[in-house]
Amino acid sequence: MQEANIDLQLPPAPTTLATVYGTVTDGTDPIPNATVKLFDSAGLPYQHTVTDAAGAYTMTGIPAGTYSLGAVAEGYLLSDAAGVTLSAGATTQMNLVCLSDATLSLGAIAGTLTVADPLGVPTPLGGAKITLQDALGTTVAVTYTASDGEFAFYDLADGVYTLLSSAEGYLAASSMTAVITGGSIANITMSMVVDSRTYNGTVSRIIRDNAGQAVAGCFVGLYQVVTVGDVTQEVLVAVTKTNTAGKYLFGGVTGGDYLVKAKLER
Repeated sequence: MQEANIDLQLPPAPTTLATVYGTVTDGTDPIPNATVKLFDSAGLPYQHTVTDAAGAYTMTGIPAGTYSLGAVAEGYLLSDAAGVTLSAGATTQMNLVCLSDATLSLGAIAGTLTVADPLGVPTPLGGAKITLQDALGTTVAVTYTASDGEFAFYDLADGVYTLLSSAEGYLAASSMTAVITGGSIANITMSMVVDSRTYNGTVSRIIRDNAGQAVAGCFVGLYQVVTVGDVTQEVLVAVTKTNTAGKYLFGGVTGGDYLVKAKLER
């Protein structure tokens, strides 16, 4: 039934983590709701926070080491990187300055240009020209799509814009309209189709008689060979006549099997 009384004295635990704090201003006035981010020595993000109404921020629990800080807010450019070396248990003040930029309040248009593949599935189209026109039809800017079909226009004043696409071997499905209001951002998708005239073939040759002489003014028919099930048909799809040198030419011939037949009435 013995009672034991044991008194203990706890010394403060050693502080090994650092703290960094400060304010974010435009050079004069504090900037509330600014995002402050801490990057490690490899440039990888480590921690972030947001300034209060007075533009103040605090980040704690940071291991000793070398870091950099950056701050940004809507309507302001990212601050210059501020390097800082934090020792164990240290509290370090780092004030940051973000400069305002009027162009950040302007609008932007981002989009993707696609073309349908043979199965009808939209695929990105790179290297296409995108022209941006204002409400008066005046060209405001021109850009080209990236390999993934993406494009963007920025620093746009409020207004109605028309976007036109062009690319060799393709036809625009339609023009697109985007409206910018209050510095808004418009995201659009544009499409093009393969220009069959570009990718079609030709059939040409010379018509000769039994003596090997070129025949002028000879009727020439182009027949497409079509097989449906077990039935094969020859369908006349184009006609022409030979010129004085006995030559003929069919243009705009789509892929397939064909026969050429000639006839001349005497």
